[in-house]
Formats: sequence, C-alpha cells, structure tokens
Amino acid sequence: MMNLALPNHTLLHKLVAACGMLLMIAVLMLLFPNTSSAHGYLDVPASRALLCKTKVNTDCGGAAYEPQSAEAGKGFPNGGPGDGSIASAGNTFPKLDEQTSTRWSKVPMTAGPQAFKWQLNAAHATTTFKYFITKPGWNPNAPLTRASFDLTPFCQEDFNGASPTNYHTTNCNVPERTGYHVILAIWEVSGAPTAYVNVTDVDFGGGSTLPAPTNLASAAVTDTSVSLNWSAVAGASSYQVFRNNVAVGTTSSTSFTSTGLSSGTTYSFTVAAIDSSGKASAASSVLAVKTTGSGGAGTYAAWSASTVYVGGNKVSYNGVNYEAKWWTLGEAPTGTNVWKVIP
Repeated sequence: MMNLALPNHTLLHKLVAACGMLLMIAVLMLLFPNTSSAHGYLDVPASRALLCKTKVNTDCGGAAYEPQSAEAGKGFPNGGPGDGSIASAGNTFPKLDEQTSTRWSKVPMTAGPQAFKWQLNAAHATTTFKYFITKPGWNPNAPLTRASFDLTPFCQEDFNGASPTNYHTTNCNVPERTGYHVILAIWEVSGAPTAYVNVTDVDFGGGSTLPAPTNLASAAVTDTSVSLNWSAVAGASSYQVFRNNVAVGTTSSTSFTSTGLSSGTTYSFTVAAIDSSGKASAASSVLAVKTTGSGGAGTYAAWSASTVYVGGNKVSYNGVNYEAKWWTLGEAPTGTNVWKVIP
C-alpha cells in the first residue's frame, strides 16, 4: 500500500513569509535607491557638526563621529525638522540643539559672494540645495525655531533629479548681517522624503566693541604643535583661535595649543576676543609659525589600494599628503573625494 507524505505546513508558512519579506525589500530598494548611503555635510563654511568632529566644538554626542548623518524630512520650512530640533535634524543628534550665544565656535563670514561646499558620501539624485539665515535681531540664547530664520532662502540651487559631484559647490550671495548668526543649509535628495540638514555658526563681525587681542606670540613649538599666548582684552569672556583662517578652538584663558600639525610646515594664526553676548572683535595681527622637523610630502606612508582607511588616517600619494574623511578602500586620493589635501 502506498504512503503519501503530507506537506510540513509550518515549514511552508516560513518559506512563504521569507519570500514575502524579500519581495518587500526589493520594492523598497526600487522606490528609495541608495538613500542609506546618500549622506553628506557642509564642509565650507564648516558646519556645527563638522567642528564637533574636528574637536573645535565639544560635548557634541554622536555628531562628533557622524557629521554626515543629520537626516530629516524634506520641505523646510513647511516640512522638515520641528522647531527646537532644527540643528539636530529632528533629534538625530540632540546635543546640536543646545543654543546660546557662546555655546558654539563661529566661522568668520562676510556678506556678498560666498562658496558653500558640500562633501557628499554618495552623489545621489538631488532635488535642491537651499540656504537660510537667521533674522536681524534674532535671539541667540533661545532654541532655533522657524521664527529665528528668514524663511525665504537667500540661496537655492535646483537639480530637478540630476546628481551633483561628491564635492559640490553652491555659489551664493550672503545677505548683510552683523555679529553672530546661524546659516541653515539643506540638501534634499530626489526619490525619497529625505534631507540632510546642517547649521553653521557664523560671525559677520561689527557687533563687538572689544579691541582686537594684541601681542600674539608663540610660546613653544614642536613637530606637531604650536603653543600660543596673547595679552588679555578687558571685557572678553573668551577667545577664538584661527589657524589658516579656520577656527580651531575657543578658550577662556590667554593661551592655546594647536595640535595635530604637520612637521616642517608654516601655519598662520590669529585670535579674536568674544564678549558676553557672543560677538567677536576684529582679529589680531597674523602670527606665522613653522613647526619643527623636515615635513613635506612623503611624511606619511604611501597610499595602498589594498588597505582599509578610516577617518583621520593620513597617507602620501603622488607627492601630496591626504587625510581620509571616513572609511574607504581602493579609492585613490584626489582631494575632491573621501580624501582631503593636508600640508
């Protein structure tokens, strides 16, 4: 007599469920291609989160490790991150929402033509890049809300689904302001409800009556560091130090050590005094200091296509030194991709 085997219904149900899940994933990938890798951040002028990564800003939480991941819904001001969580891209990095006149280091800014440069991990199809700025008379000691900003972008670049390069520049005309302001830069990707939100703290100057610091001098120099000091400014609550016109730190004392430098390399330093409202004085006279050691291209190990590099790793390639911005393998340094040129 023939015995017929009945199907294992439990196994059959599991197989059907697994096939359904795979089908759902395939559909989502078609609807939202590459969105997981389409991260990016504003490199110039340096965003609040990028200055966290470079340790100019401190106590930043996860933003110090992933400035490219501040992701929110698109459509600002009608959509996007809610009031009070604009800087954090809707609480992606809550620490970034802390807002006072002195909480964050500021990047010098002038009205008129300015280049806004993005580093994009993936050159994803794009809807638009747009830029907003806080209103004259905004309150720098209150959480950022839509009421803080002029809600008409002062600059907008439409892509209509085209893809930018990995290092993309928008040329804008920045409006007149004085003192401390916040610029909100948004990259909206196409084919998904996603935007990458960056805020940049900028100082237009002209808002402080403090004089520029004087007697800036180098107290000590090594292969990789320069120690600075200067005369105190009456009324200053802190001082901001700039290296090659880029903010590298803030201190309440009249001394600062700039570290992580390249040997045998000349750097230019200036210092600005910051008053209790967060407004900066004019910068000090420039001090040029050369680190000790031979330096020059070839200081670092040669780049290898078979080596995995992570953010901060430094290499030499075709006579030029580079530093990795994030994880990479087999991507030759060019200065316009994952690798940036360093002295």
